[in-house]
Amino acid sequence: MKNIFKLFLLTISILTIFSCKEDDSLAISQDQLLRAHKWQLKEIRIAVNNVTTVDKLVDCERQSTLDFTDIERFYSVAYKTVDNNCVQTQTDGTYVYNAANKKRELKLKMVDDTVKTYYMNQLDPYYLILQETIKVETDEAGQTTTTLQLNVYQPIK
Repeated sequence: MKNIFKLFLLTISILTIFSCKEDDSLAISQDQLLRAHKWQLKEIRIAVNNVTTVDKLVDCERQSTLDFTDIERFYSVAYKTVDNNCVQTQTDGTYVYNAANKKRELKLKMVDDTVKTYYMNQLDPYYLILQETIKVETDEAGQTTTTLQLNVYQPIK
């Protein structure tokens, strides 16, 4: 009887060890990752027909943050240089993150009911990149020019 009990315990132990994948405990949803940090603006990239330029920003603008730690609300603090002064603007509102159909759309609704829609270009523990279409133009020859702005954020640790 003791041998059967030991065999039973050994079997359970082996099954427990080998039944769990190594990365199961590290799995985190995109929504959880978005809310896990306060995000600080690092740079702005402008892409025109797949040609990208990078604006590293000055210290003033790099203080700008996005905070999604509240499940339903976001908080934004934007900084910009006006007449050699660093000016702060605070905004808050609600947000909806839609990951259905690989769309990864983030809608920010401000308190004044203004809605901004972004495509979440990248979201991982190191970067949040929000893509916004600034303009789409078609010239006389039928060539389309698309200008995108990519706001690159890093988590504040």
